[in-house]
Amino acid sequence: MSAPVSSPIVEEIRRAYAAVGITLDQPAAYGTYYRLLCAGCGHMVGNVGDRLLPGMAAALVDEQFDLYAAGLLGCSCGHQTGQTRELDPTRWRAARERLAE
Repeated sequence: MSAPVSSPIVEEIRRAYAAVGITLDQPAAYGTYYRLLCAGCGHMVGNVGDRLLPGMAAALVDEQFDLYAAGLLGCSCGHQTGQTRELDPTRWRAARERLAE
């Protein structure tokens, strides 16, 4: 098993997605794309490239917060919904009221 890939941008991406319950897998293609895995059940929920500029990963995840909260993005097991509720209950509730109905 190879060691996890690490660089400042990869670590930033890892931290940003971890906040909503998503882990970064090993590189999927040529070291520039990584699978995003649900931290709750391990299912693949997407891909992300490591060519983001500093700050972009956190901004991207923050902009998608409401979608994760409402269960419209992330894994069908509901792990991201739970993580966003713990992260910011007020924002979670507002997103659910606005989007989940």
